[in-house]
Amino acid sequence: KGSSSFGGRSREEEVEMTISCVALFAQEARGNKYIALKDYRREVTAKEVQRFVDEVLSGRRDGPKSTSQVSPVVHHDGVSYVWKRASGKSNVLAVAATRWDANVLAMQETLHQLLDLLKMFCPGGNIVSNALSLPTNSALKADALREKPALVLSILEEVADFGYPQVTQAESLCDLVLDTPSLEGKTVNTLDALLRRRKKDAAEDSSAGAATLGVTGAVPWRKHGIVYKKNEVYLDAIERVSALVGADGSLISGRVNGSIQMKVYLSGMPECKIGLNDKFMMEAESGFQQATSTALEGRPTSVAQKACRSQVALDYIKFHQAVKLQHYESDHQVHFVPPDGEFELLSYTVSDTKNFTLPFTVTSWYKSLGRTRGELNVKIRADFPSSLVAFQVITWIPLPKSTVKVNMQATGGKTKSKYVDLAKNQTHWKLSELRGGKEHKFKAIIETMAGTQLSGSSPTKDWEKAVPPIKLTFQVPMFTSTGLRIRFLKVHEKSGYQPVKWVRYLTCAGDDYEVRVSH
Repeated sequence: KGSSSFGGRSREEEVEMTISCVALFAQEARGNKYIALKDYRREVTAKEVQRFVDEVLSGRRDGPKSTSQVSPVVHHDGVSYVWKRASGKSNVLAVAATRWDANVLAMQETLHQLLDLLKMFCPGGNIVSNALSLPTNSALKADALREKPALVLSILEEVADFGYPQVTQAESLCDLVLDTPSLEGKTVNTLDALLRRRKKDAAEDSSAGAATLGVTGAVPWRKHGIVYKKNEVYLDAIERVSALVGADGSLISGRVNGSIQMKVYLSGMPECKIGLNDKFMMEAESGFQQATSTALEGRPTSVAQKACRSQVALDYIKFHQAVKLQHYESDHQVHFVPPDGEFELLSYTVSDTKNFTLPFTVTSWYKSLGRTRGELNVKIRADFPSSLVAFQVITWIPLPKSTVKVNMQATGGKTKSKYVDLAKNQTHWKLSELRGGKEHKFKAIIETMAGTQLSGSSPTKDWEKAVPPIKLTFQVPMFTSTGLRIRFLKVHEKSGYQPVKWVRYLTCAGDDYEVRVSH
């Protein structure tokens, strides 16, 4: 069978990398309801996608079940489906379909960026927050998409071209989609710089080809001609620590998920350069680790030499597309032309417990005081310098289902009776502030109902045999568990202006920061 080739690959191989269609659905009590669909190749019909959603995601074929029990990649009736739900408490599902052996990771990433774009262009805030550009953490809602059907279809049209992912930058989409947000869209993170402080260009003669140049140019994520009255750069290094801690305070397992978030309000086409004290851990056979260490050791500046003595080992790094990877591999510095507004420069993971430290040492123990009473103790110590302060340190304490009363006392923080939630079988101890090096203790006397079973066992006794772990949430500004530091942040632009730079650090608890209870 003959086939034409393009770039060393046959036409069949090119087709196998495409997306046939993308559909959006709303999760509702009566099932998943259709919102919008874009058919790029006319290979999968809307009825087939609807049948997949009804039979698989809604559970009509195999019985009712939550979407968390369904694989993100499903082959159904000869069609491969990749689906994703928007983050947070969203009720929006995105489904991509193809009949070819496509790259499912690329399809997942496309859906992820599509949902982020829809959240930015269709914010769910109220009129006041939208008008004042107040930050909102509201999730993407189906009602917000239904209010702007033309905008949603325009985004779906531009995100992919004949099934190939094309435009996923909000900055470029502004000139391409219909109903681009103006005043009401101030909650759009990528556009807030444009809507707040940017001067409008007087020249309109080059506007006709600006949209195409923004998509197909060498730097599609940034427009030409951006001007600010005040040039500023904000950089936030954020780490989320997840850990399982033993009752004696020792770390059993854990990981750190970090990211560097930036807000850039710079004029022109600036070139940014960032230096990190990281040591990228690759497989030994790649030979990259040895080359990296050699390059770092050859650094002449005293600042770099000082950073090399406290390198941070990162297991995995994911860069923004603006980063020039060849520079990072050669001199271990991050070079990039930044997008305008807010974006994530890079994300990383540290999974080896030897390469990070916990900000707190927490120990806990439980002892029975009789058939209907027990005592649970918690001790927490801040293991960071005294110059730093942790905020909103909350310890979540488990309770037996038969609990009727809890008496709490602590050497610091708040232990109000309203914190006891018998419906959720938990209470909590709140420290609004905890300075480094300080230690506080907590004690709770738990009273339960007496057991009535003739066998002698009771739910309370069963609970005491395996006490659930306590959970911890916190925020520690200007501290990183991995020791990651920004060695320098340089900005160069041909006009020679000197921007204002802000660098901050934050360590907070991940989704599962738990401490076991001895008994």
